[in-house]
Amino acid sequence: MTQLWDWFNNAVIQRLRYRLRRYRRPAGPGRELAAAALTPVEMRVDADGAGRPGGDLYRSWQQIPGGHKWWHYFQTYERVMVDLRKRPIRFLEVGVYRGGSLAMWRQYLHPDSVIVGLDIDPECARFDAPASQTHVRIGDQSDTVFLGRVFAEFGPFDVIIDDGSHVCSHMIKTFGFAFLNGLGERGIYMAEDTHANFWPEYRDQNYSFVDLCKDLVDLSHEHYLPHRGPLPYQFGRRGRVTSVQLPRIGAEIESISFFDSIIVIQRDANRRLPTSEHL
Repeated sequence: MTQLWDWFNNAVIQRLRYRLRRYRRPAGPGRELAAAALTPVEMRVDADGAGRPGGDLYRSWQQIPGGHKWWHYFQTYERVMVDLRKRPIRFLEVGVYRGGSLAMWRQYLHPDSVIVGLDIDPECARFDAPASQTHVRIGDQSDTVFLGRVFAEFGPFDVIIDDGSHVCSHMIKTFGFAFLNGLGERGIYMAEDTHANFWPEYRDQNYSFVDLCKDLVDLSHEHYLPHRGPLPYQFGRRGRVTSVQLPRIGAEIESISFFDSIIVIQRDANRRLPTSEHL
């Protein structure tokens, strides 16, 4: 099985990241944006109850004890999951806690969906309910041997949500292994509580999961880097090439969406490069 984190650290990727950094603005946005864009403003906090979400998912959550979620997450969930609830899917959540999230997804998703929760706390095994196709496995999210067993038993998954330890190194290792080995070819990977990347107690290394996702934006556009004119695969070009070489992770990321405290990465293992035509 491929371990993306090991792959990311090899010499080829280090050279690639060096090339990409030359095109970044090392001074940061302060010198590039108009002063008005960086002027401090008051950002108001919702009044008590004013930001409470609607929708089926939140209404389900209100009836389930034992959980904690930020209100604004439900809008993102509904946006990402609305079409998936129409059919049975395979769903994995890292982090079981008191079982509230598993119960919510059990009610919200198609009744024939397979829902799997992972947690390092042995007490969470009590939420294992195979009769309702809800399964819990106990193990460390940064243990790729453990993850591999789960993927072999239940995968590939249509959706993987990391709501586990929130520790940067754990998040990176989980994503690095799960994206290529546990996620379906058109799967969705979501990381929750990414604000924890900015808190010292969770940032156990300089390079955070948020930093990784910024680099993934570059890697998914790497095929544009060496060209200064018409692309060699552009429609109608004489001698048009039919494929190009780029890192696998860049080739298989369809999109990355950054929300407040949630990052959503859409995979397309059969993604094709876009082209254009001059008329």
